[in-house]
Formats: sequence, structure tokens, C-alpha cells
Amino acid sequence: MIIQAAADFHGKESRYKAFLVGLRDNNPDVVVLAGDVDTNSSFFEFLDEIKVPTLIIHGNVDSICIGEEIKEYDNAIFLHEKMYNIDGINFVGAGGSNPILSDISLINTGKRISLKDARIDVLVTHIPPKYAMDRMALGLHIGSRWIRNLMDGKNPRLILCGHVHEDPGYAKFGKTTVVNCSIGKRGRYSIIEMGKEINDEITVDMF
Repeated sequence: MIIQAAADFHGKESRYKAFLVGLRDNNPDVVVLAGDVDTNSSFFEFLDEIKVPTLIIHGNVDSICIGEEIKEYDNAIFLHEKMYNIDGINFVGAGGSNPILSDISLINTGKRISLKDARIDVLVTHIPPKYAMDRMALGLHIGSRWIRNLMDGKNPRLILCGHVHEDPGYAKFGKTTVVNCSIGKRGRYSIIEMGKEINDEITVDMF
């Protein structure tokens, strides 16, 4: 599976356009937008151009109400507090600036289950886990302790996050690869390749 991911568009049309160029170049299976998308008219024009499944969460500057607007787009899914299975891989979303989830809805079946019972392959958050791709200027770590505890307890294969513009990139923490796909000042998107099996290698390219 090829994932094209980004966070922190902040309403800038040039960033939407660069991401669309990446779609044509990389032909991903799924798109992930990890918050701070800024739902202005340019964003919805951008969303209308994406023809593959697009998983979206809200960031710290987005309203959770963007989920209602996103429902109008056939290929777009507001993933906050939900799980979506694509080709055998479970994506779970936890948006906003201070996510704390106890249960989630299964989009594919309509059921609701406890988060502790869920198998999470890919966790999509806006805030990074504490001490994982969350370093601001002067070395301050501003990640979420709740996300870090979830990562350490559930061992998702991949976490896609943003928010900290100063620390884009990726690293492996135990069994989990954390990708801060923030566009920041110079980025455009990240490409992640992962197979179905737990032991399959995950590769990441930042553009």
C-alpha cells in the first residue's frame, strides 16, 4: 500500500497544488490529511480533485464540525474516533489538540468497540506522541502523553501526525514508525509504503 500524507496546509493554495502534483506522480492507494487543513473554499476544491480514499482528521486550528462538510465528498472520510479498513489495514483517527478516546466506530460495519479491543495498524493524529517527532525550537517536546501511552500499549505499525512544523521527518520507536508529515515551511507531502504483514518493512520518503 502506498500512502500519501500531509498535515498543516493552513489554507495555503500553493500547498494544495503541490500535493496534487504529488498525487499524479505517485499514484497512492490512500491519502491521509493529518489536521490543520483549514476548510476554506480552496480546501474543498482541492478535496474534489482527489479520487482515491482520503482519510481526514481535524487539527488544533480546525473545528471538529469539518466532519459534517467532509461527508459531502464521496471519497473523503472524517476519521476522528473511527476505524476504517483498507485492504486489510486498520486506520484509526484521533484528531484535535488533546485527543483522548475510549471507543471508536467501525466505518466498514457500523459497530462501536472499545479502543482497547481494537487492532490499530495506522494511527492518524494531529499531535505527535510525546518525545517522538515533537521537538520545537529550543528542544521543547510538545507531544501528547496520551498518544505516547497508546503507542507504547498498542504498538501500531505506523503513526501519521503533524502539528510540530519544526520537526518533520520520521523515526522508529520500538515497533512503531512515527512520521511527522507536517508540510512546515518547505515540505509538500510524505510517501509511505507498507505491506499487509506486521513484519513487512515500512519505507518513508519526504518531499
